Amino acid sequence: MKKVLFATTALVMTAGVAAAEVAITGEGRIGLRYESDTGYYNDYNEDGVNDADSSWNVVNRVRVKFNMTGESDAGITFGAKVRADQAARANRGDNSSSTVGEVFVSGAYGKLTAGDIDGALEQAVGDLPEVGLSGLDFWNEFAYATSEEVSYVIIDADGIERAVGADASLLYEYSFGNANLYASFSDGYYGNTDVKRDDNVWALGVGYDLGDYTFGIGYENADYTINPFLVEDNDVVTAAFGPIGFDTPSETWGISGGTSWNGITFKAAYLKTSSDEDLLDYAQYGLGMGYEMSNGVGLTAFYRKNDFKNVEVDGRAFGLGASYDLGGGATIKGGIVDSKINFGDEDISNTLADFGLEFRF
Repeated sequence: MKKVLFATTALVMTAGVAAAEVAITGEGRIGLRYESDTGYYNDYNEDGVNDADSSWNVVNRVRVKFNMTGESDAGITFGAKVRADQAARANRGDNSSSTVGEVFVSGAYGKLTAGDIDGALEQAVGDLPEVGLSGLDFWNEFAYATSEEVSYVIIDADGIERAVGADASLLYEYSFGNANLYASFSDGYYGNTDVKRDDNVWALGVGYDLGDYTFGIGYENADYTINPFLVEDNDVVTAAFGPIGFDTPSETWGISGGTSWNGITFKAAYLKTSSDEDLLDYAQYGLGMGYEMSNGVGLTAFYRKNDFKNVEVDGRAFGLGASYDLGGGATIKGGIVDSKINFGDEDISNTLADFGLEFRF
């Protein structure tokens, strides 16, 4: 059976496309996840009292990844990336843009990617190191208006919920010397129609590598404002700010810097968002660290802070993670994240932890 499968795969990969290549990889994980307060998201009773408890949950996931590349006779490189779980959600058989996966073309004048991508600001500034087996709600990631795999729900002026950031975006990249230039754009229409979502986003960014030092700076302009806490369906936060995003135009500046020394990496980043609604002005900033030892042990840590400028809302999160490389694509991973949002007189706290095995094929 294996021989038949391998032979069939080889024929599919090579028939009629001598210059093309299809690489199949995969990843999986198995473990346990702990949460100290499941009501952190949405378990407040009618009196506003959180009556939820802690929980233990099984962590498991498997993904198959397809990476396709080719090269034209003129030397233009092209390709596409998609995961098996993305393929199930993509638009199939119609003429609309797919909302998942990536398709790219590159040459002497740079690389152009369409699909489920990070915007130019995130490409240049980036995020803090991830901790844990499952990401632990990804408190290490800053809030960007254009972000890979993220579609935001916002409340418009008529009080109607609608999704934004869910259509395909364009990213242009160009490198010269130690500098990397980025430009991105996400259109404001549903599919290929003329029905506007009013959520255009465009961004510019520059990254620079200088030996053991890296720097990034960028700008993002959006027709909506992202909630930096990214906490869905939280009754306390939603009561004042609505869900993940707000139907108010905004612009964001960001800068980051990092260095590496003897296997230790450090990174700092700062982002400032100005909204047309003054109450939604805020800043995001944080520090991250990673350490890869020669014996296969790895350590990661981050501290992130969100501060609203004109209202009494702020929050912070810090995380610690550890891993051990077992070889052959298997790694033991675990982490802990503690987060808190101060909302006037209300404090919303949560502790997350996980532990298990990660596999890469």
